[in-house]
Amino acid sequence: MELAGENAMYSRTRHRKLKIPWVAILFMTPAVIAFIMFKYYPLLQAVFMSFFDYKLMDPPGKWVGIGNYMLLFKSSLFWTALRNTFAFAGLYIGLTFWIPIMQALLLNEIRRGNMVLRFLYLVPTAIPSVAGFVLWKWIYNPDYGLLNSLLGRIGLGPYGWLNDPSTAKLAIVFPGMLGGGIAILLYFSALRGIPQEIVEAAKIDGAGPWQRMRKVIFPGLRFIIGIQFISFLSGIFLTFDPIYVMTGGGPVDSTRVLSMLVYDSAFKEYRFGLAGAVSLIMFAIIALVTYAQLKLSNSSAQ
Repeated sequence: MELAGENAMYSRTRHRKLKIPWVAILFMTPAVIAFIMFKYYPLLQAVFMSFFDYKLMDPPGKWVGIGNYMLLFKSSLFWTALRNTFAFAGLYIGLTFWIPIMQALLLNEIRRGNMVLRFLYLVPTAIPSVAGFVLWKWIYNPDYGLLNSLLGRIGLGPYGWLNDPSTAKLAIVFPGMLGGGIAILLYFSALRGIPQEIVEAAKIDGAGPWQRMRKVIFPGLRFIIGIQFISFLSGIFLTFDPIYVMTGGGPVDSTRVLSMLVYDSAFKEYRFGLAGAVSLIMFAIIALVTYAQLKLSNSSAQ
């Protein structure tokens, strides 16, 4: 009898463990299907196309194997675009990534008007990004742009911001230095999740602002900073809109990046196999950088 009771109890426990969450599956299925259709399928299609001299009118065209990749590695334009991509990555990380964190820290210290400031920080996200880049292109205009006009009043300029290879990259990155957007609210929410008792205890123990930042606040933000950094890196390597709108890859290819090389190869030269090869190289770079960042995050957390 005792054995039968134990078997019945085991059966009920196993039944509970095998219970399938149909409601969760029902809600997740459309998103999973959309992700497969619009993320993984295009990626696999690009890999397939990269091994052909792909023809739209007679797909898939002639098999060339790794010919497209060999063509890229022999191309000076590819290496220029690769260098520019990493140069933009360095500029964006060094000049823009930390700004929303600092803004969130300042916003967390403001008590009066906090909600109004949060709203103002969020307003720019309602403006289409392309419209913002067109506006900045006019601001940078060397003849009658606002920036040169303001600098002229103090005896500086005029400068050919987007027309000069030495300043074009910095001019494209500069709008990101103004911060704002969803990132501030994410960091602000994470800051509000840090128990104030710990912060107050650190103050009582004599910890200064920098010590509290290093020992209490940043450890509390570590997870969200790691997630945001991975997303930020992926976005940098896929940057296209600001460069296409402001410079089109010029002057003299000083702002041409891998994403623009994909666009030009596919939609200007109709070399879809070559575009697929560049896309796969971009995917490999992003995957390697993301993996390295995750390993560094895990090792620092331990």
